[in-house]
Amino acid sequence: MGARTRIPLWVLLPSLAVSVVALGAIAAGVIGIAGARGDLIRQADSNLQACAGQMLSQGFVAGPTSGPAPPGACNMELLSTSGQLLTTRAPGASPGPAIPASPSWLTAHTARPATVPGASGGSWRVLLEAVHYQPQRILFVYGPQDVRYAISGRTARGPAGLVVMMTALTGIDRLTGQVAAGYAAAAGAMLVLLAVAGLAVTRAVLRPLRGTAQSAAVAAPTAFRVALNRISEQMDASRTAEAVARLSAAEMSERLSEVSLELRTPVSIVRGFAEYYRQRGIPRLPAGDPMMRRAANEITRIETLVARLDVHPPHIPPGRPDRD
Repeated sequence: MGARTRIPLWVLLPSLAVSVVALGAIAAGVIGIAGARGDLIRQADSNLQACAGQMLSQGFVAGPTSGPAPPGACNMELLSTSGQLLTTRAPGASPGPAIPASPSWLTAHTARPATVPGASGGSWRVLLEAVHYQPQRILFVYGPQDVRYAISGRTARGPAGLVVMMTALTGIDRLTGQVAAGYAAAAGAMLVLLAVAGLAVTRAVLRPLRGTAQSAAVAAPTAFRVALNRISEQMDASRTAEAVARLSAAEMSERLSEVSLELRTPVSIVRGFAEYYRQRGIPRLPAGDPMMRRAANEITRIETLVARLDVHPPHIPPGRPDRD
């Protein structure tokens, strides 16, 4: 494996700061652009609804081709309830919206603005309104464009149909793209300035800290050695005190053993003389009995102490044996 590359701290910190700011700028940009596009689409919907209300309140006649009807009004198309296009495209006109020819879709989106794809790309905003229409033949015109349609409100007579008010979203898409590009350029310039400023500030702040860290790195081994020496001295003192305590305990035990041995000899002699005189039956003075009893009691007490000393010798503190 190759050597791992370490990123300097004065580069890493500004990079992290710029990354966080960039994420925030992207989120703010997406929200802002989406809000601006939503406002433009709501304005387009208001225009479609106003145009539809004005045209349907008075009634109008739609020509055989799609387009403004009457002239200057909104672009419109006339559909049957099954989705069939009744007004054909004018020659040379660009394709309009690709409205789904589904009765369920048409019913669900009637009187509600909706966005649909264009027949040749792009997107359109459409508003469907239920109407009634009456076909009218155009005099002296022959061919597929010889019929026009008198359109009235929902309560009029005639077959039911759908008027489609429509407007292309090309302008809104272009304006949204320009806003996004301008925001991206401004945010990019701000991030570059932020990165440069962050590098300069971080290097200025970290330079004295780097010197302090180097001084601490030089002083750290010395302090560590001093601490080790102190610990070693404390351990030596502890071992010395332990050895002295063990030696003192051993000497005390030896002295007590000698005392016990020395006490046994006179006690045995005195007890022997007392037993001898007892067995011989030598008459004693009346005052001699208490004295002999006292001597016997003292001898018994001394023997008890000696025996106890043998059974329970003095406690020697535990410790590791000295290593030479």
